[in-house]
Amino acid sequence: MVESSGNTIEALHGIATELQSQDSVEDVCALTVDAAARVLEFSLCTIVIREGEWLVPYATSDDAPPDGSRRMRLTQGLAGESYQSGQSRIVDRVEPDDGTDPAKPSYRSGFSVPIGEHGVFQAVSTTEAAFDEDDVELAELLVSHARTALDRIEREQELEQQVERLDQFASVVSHDLRNPLAVARGHLELVRKERDSESLREIAAAHERMERLIDDLLTFALVGTRALDRETVDLARLTQFCWTNLEPNDATLHVDTTQQVDADRDRLRQLVENLLSNAVNCGGTDVSVTVGETDGGFYIEDDGPGIPADERTAVFEAGYSPGPEGTGFGLSVVEQVVEAHDWEIRLTDGSSGGARFEITGVESATE
Repeated sequence: MVESSGNTIEALHGIATELQSQDSVEDVCALTVDAAARVLEFSLCTIVIREGEWLVPYATSDDAPPDGSRRMRLTQGLAGESYQSGQSRIVDRVEPDDGTDPAKPSYRSGFSVPIGEHGVFQAVSTTEAAFDEDDVELAELLVSHARTALDRIEREQELEQQVERLDQFASVVSHDLRNPLAVARGHLELVRKERDSESLREIAAAHERMERLIDDLLTFALVGTRALDRETVDLARLTQFCWTNLEPNDATLHVDTTQQVDADRDRLRQLVENLLSNAVNCGGTDVSVTVGETDGGFYIEDDGPGIPADERTAVFEAGYSPGPEGTGFGLSVVEQVVEAHDWEIRLTDGSSGGARFEITGVESATE
């Protein structure tokens, strides 16, 4: 029975910080059990983690016997009951056939605390009525910190799996689609050297569109999976670079900013290039595009026809394109870059009636 005190609570909060720095489920379980034994004086305790239809021991206190915890079904014993109900439970006296199903017959009392969907923490004693509600309350506090750490690790593992799947997808798209496309374009080029026609030109245009789709699809799939590499970026210089790459014909660009932005250069380039490309593609050959500063960030606007209010949410959806030339991924990538930087984006009317994209929450930097 542990005396609850300020020192105990403070120690548990210190353990919470340690738990958040752990990188594996095993490490979280080991640290939790160690803290329960050392700080809360639960000399016989264990954590069982769900693996399929089983609760499997992941960590046991040093004073517990080697066989002091065992693998159990999800519905088996006190641990299973606590896991299924999501509620803590104390047993003051273990009785034969009471359903508690202790790992050893010498265990005479104990309690279980569920760790969300992850598993169960248990403490036992060889004497009866060894625990009270204060013990359970302190254990629940410790377990809540362990659960937070396990939730984080689970999210990180899920993200890693998503990245692996996206990398595999990107490999398939990059090689298995590009290779036959290159073969098709090569044969078409040979045929067009001998004779050309409108039909063959349309096939060539379709090949070019397929290439753009592959490029945009790869960018869309991978842009949100890489860690940001922030640096100081000259927004005006980056904008001019992106504009040159676009070959915008009779379109004009006005840059009215001296901002030095704290951002991932490659991601910011994708954002600016996609917004400039959107303005040129939707605004017409003689569109005028302006990049300037706004409160907390910057804007890119054009004097083209604009985007209707009822379409301003849909334009950020993957695959949405108002015209036949677009691939439907450009503005989706823009939104991904914004979210990766914890910025915000707003689409509204431009000062000359076109479309205006405002990116805010942007931190300025000094070179």
